[in-house]
Amino acid sequence: MFYDGNMDWFLYCDGGVKLKKVTIAICDMQEAYRERLADYLIRKKSKEAQISVFSVRRRFTERQKEQPFDIVLWGKGFEALKEQETQDSLYIFLSDSPELEECGAAIFKYQSAGEIWREIFGFYMELGKKNAFISRKEKEIIGIYSPTHSRLQTPFALTMAQLLSAEKRTLYVNLGEWAGFDSWLEKDYHRDLADLMYLISDRGVKIRGMLESVVHTVNRLDYIPPMTDAQLLCETSAEDYRSLLRLLAQKTDYEVILLDFGVMIPGFFSLLEQCTSIYGVMDEGWMARSQCMQFEESMVKGNLVRLAEKMVAVAFTSADAGLLEQEPVMQQWLYGTLGDRARAARYGQHGAN
Repeated sequence: MFYDGNMDWFLYCDGGVKLKKVTIAICDMQEAYRERLADYLIRKKSKEAQISVFSVRRRFTERQKEQPFDIVLWGKGFEALKEQETQDSLYIFLSDSPELEECGAAIFKYQSAGEIWREIFGFYMELGKKNAFISRKEKEIIGIYSPTHSRLQTPFALTMAQLLSAEKRTLYVNLGEWAGFDSWLEKDYHRDLADLMYLISDRGVKIRGMLESVVHTVNRLDYIPPMTDAQLLCETSAEDYRSLLRLLAQKTDYEVILLDFGVMIPGFFSLLEQCTSIYGVMDEGWMARSQCMQFEESMVKGNLVRLAEKMVAVAFTSADAGLLEQEPVMQQWLYGTLGDRARAARYGQHGAN
């Protein structure tokens, strides 16, 4: 981060790495608010966005003439910008009131910075703006599924995702039903996976803005809230699921995409085949063994032997299920039984570290 000498604006530079980012100008006379919002975007979203901050309208106007910003957030002291809107930039009003007036694109400024970020890209996407950038990095796609329908599947998947997010940019996608995320993470989601699927089918490949309007973050891990209407999981076509995975792999900068499968969705096996590694979460007992055998037999019958070879079994005992009787604290899972199993499956390590 550097300043231009007069402290009216600053620009974030990403270590000399030149990526095509969305350029955002924050124009507001309230210094504390302006700097807090900019600080969040710089710390959390520097790979996606380039941030400039303005306290004087003249400074902004000079910069805007040189190179128009993609997005202009304007608040107190910048009301005149409403008359300067152009097709080159998306202008979004930072409103002091949650009751948004009829003034075009507007956001209630006193809400979480994460929600502001999602609403910004919601507007950006609706106006058909192009992708911020596209990464061509090799992707690792991990599938996690429990043929025994273990209650520990999703806690294990989230623990594995947290483990990976410490070393690589990781996106967690839950394809299960009744995940219950909103209650135990105490989040109120305005958009979820169903909205993303609809937007993709409606707008094609403009994935970046759509994804940013849906993604949330917890403990450094990015995730898409699961569908709250489980019936939509079955009604969504196999081709739509394949399109989602293809776009996430080709049009985002995530290094790892972790798919947490529920009951078999359309195109289940074709999605599993796209995974570079698969973890099968298994319960103990004779019933669980029978379920696993039947699952393996179905892969053999379907000529999916190579798929079976990619699957790594992760076994849990009935005593381990007691973990779910505790409050779900994701970060603590890393340092207990779930973390031990995740490290053992991933690295062949045993015991917490």
